[in-house]
Amino acid sequence: MEQTVNIEKFWRIIKKRKFVIVISALLGLVVSMCLIAFVLIPKYESQAQLIVTLPKNETTDINDVNSNLQMITTYKDIITGDLIMNEVSQDLQKNFGVHLSVAQLRNLISIKQKENSQMFSIVATDPDPKLAQYIANITAEKFQKNAKKLLNVDRISIISKATLSDTPTEPHKKIVLAKGLIIGLFIGLMLLLILEFMDRTISDSETIKNEFETV
Repeated sequence: MEQTVNIEKFWRIIKKRKFVIVISALLGLVVSMCLIAFVLIPKYESQAQLIVTLPKNETTDINDVNSNLQMITTYKDIITGDLIMNEVSQDLQKNFGVHLSVAQLRNLISIKQKENSQMFSIVATDPDPKLAQYIANITAEKFQKNAKKLLNVDRISIISKATLSDTPTEPHKKIVLAKGLIIGLFIGLMLLLILEFMDRTISDSETIKNEFETV
């Protein structure tokens, strides 16, 4: 019973000062939209797809497939290793006029692979969509070339080159707006409770009745 009374009282407080929550929620949305428009930097993603194929004229068995899948983990390490990243960095400096360190390149590149798939993707993300496309393609080419030297593997094929993306993958506008709304609602609720706590005026007939009964 007491819990029900508390909930009803809390609901009355919300209805009494609902404008605080509404304004705070709207401000949260406005701040989120300003962040999207002026602060958060759009980032574009491009990916080059590669596949590890089995040698021709050989009988394919489960061991061959499993061996290829296990090697992909090694390929990932090689792609983001110093050798490939240094070559990509030098190529970017020479042909694209952009200087990026090995550490910076690693932050821009990720490797994606579907479970139990012999196909994987080199994904590059950057505020410049052309640079993202170039990094993905040149990294794939450098890896394909060096894989023959390092692992004596010539079964890696680039099946799809990275294309220019015209739609940013970051920021996620809906998520940013939703977070702004939730934070705005939370702040509004906190302000509402603070205002109610600081309000010493007697406005509830039940409160007046209780005060007189205690006299």
